[in-house]
Amino acid sequence: MFENLNIGGSLEEDDFEDWLVQGRSSKIRYHYMVILWDETHQDFRPVYLSERSELEKYTDRVNVGDVFIAGYDLYTESKIM
Repeated sequence: MFENLNIGGSLEEDDFEDWLVQGRSSKIRYHYMVILWDETHQDFRPVYLSERSELEKYTDRVNVGDVFIAGYDLYTESKIM
């Protein structure tokens, strides 16, 4: 996944599916997942969020070295950003 972004890597479908399952099964009630590209480690990483309003801090400004890739609803698995 995300090969066409020219960021230096691609995300395996199995990893993406595992991240969705982890987010849904967490004791904390997460509803959303943000995928970031960590330029330092040259790898993707998930960030789980409880509220949709929290997405803005990842789309407006991300930490240095992190690139916002996409946001997903954990339960519908639909891309929301």
